[in-house]
Amino acid sequence: MPLIHYTLAMLHRLPWLLVLFRIACGPTMMACAVAQQGLACAVLLSVGVLSDTFDGIIARRLGVATPGLRTWDSRADVIFWVSAIIAVVVLRPDLIPSLWPPALLIAAMEIGNHLVSFVKFRREASPHHYLSKAFGLGLWLLFGVAFVTGAPGPILWLVFALGTASQLEALAITLRLKEWRCDVPSVFSLRR
Repeated sequence: MPLIHYTLAMLHRLPWLLVLFRIACGPTMMACAVAQQGLACAVLLSVGVLSDTFDGIIARRLGVATPGLRTWDSRADVIFWVSAIIAVVVLRPDLIPSLWPPALLIAAMEIGNHLVSFVKFRREASPHHYLSKAFGLGLWLLFGVAFVTGAPGPILWLVFALGTASQLEALAITLRLKEWRCDVPSVFSLRR
């Protein structure tokens, strides 16, 4: 019996381990960029995105999805994607002129959303809405192409549009919520 209890306890920790793994992928990705290992960066990016996909699914299936886990999932996302941006800049500095304006705008919108949530609820925003998931997949494609080929092309502007829409919806969710919640699928899922 103790082995079953130990196994169940470890299973319940798996979502947290996936969040911590994603946090660790960020600095490792940056180190690979310094070493000019674009393919390694793309692999770390991919496993990091997969960990982000499965941490929530596993947490919900096991019944261990808590606001604390969702908040740290959001923090891990920020650390991971900021690390990915730094890795792209280090590995592909020629992309800086085309990447920095949209990245700066999306970052400013993200910070603004968190500020609005702090003012309104005294907590970080953590809606995990569908558009944010689509934006994450778009970023995966954009950064993967940038790491491997160094030429993201029109993907950049498609992902930028998706990111802008995601941030606007996150703000709308925060403004429409009467009390803080995480895991809000869409602004349209909120009752008036």
